[in-house]
Amino acid sequence: MTTDTTTLAKTALIEALEKLRNEVRELAEPLSDAQFWTKPIEPGNSVGHLVLHLTGNLNHFVGGQLGGTGYVRDREREFTETQVPSKAEALARLDDAVATFRRVVSGLSAEQLAAPHPEAHFGPVMHALAHLLAHFALHRGQMSYIVRMLSPDKGHPFPAPSQRQP
Repeated sequence: MTTDTTTLAKTALIEALEKLRNEVRELAEPLSDAQFWTKPIEPGNSVGHLVLHLTGNLNHFVGGQLGGTGYVRDREREFTETQVPSKAEALARLDDAVATFRRVVSGLSAEQLAAPHPEAHFGPVMHALAHLLAHFALHRGQMSYIVRMLSPDKGHPFPAPSQRQP
């Protein structure tokens, strides 16, 4: 039996991203829509805005640039959107972006993975995909802290914004 390292690498990337997306969904699950969009500190982000950002990031760098979806990104709006969708809609859009990642990445050949990414600073496509996964994990970690800040009554160490000392 031979090991196809290209398939192994693509599968690992896809499964890792799907695991992180599931963790984001798990973190968001107990939040109300209002909490999902609450920024517990300023300057800072809400879980919802980070979900918009991760959705835009995947749709741009993978969907648009590698998959030819035609996605046009408005990165600034990912963090400043005031006409926010419901939590369910934002998470559904994230699911769609992860599905796009799965579709595009699973279709890449070894040559395409080794080719330069359209964003030259990433280097090869494989490096870009690894970077995007690390970026997603970073923001998933931030969401964990945000959720703890919003839920001090659940035994989390952070006081609610109204309980903080000036």
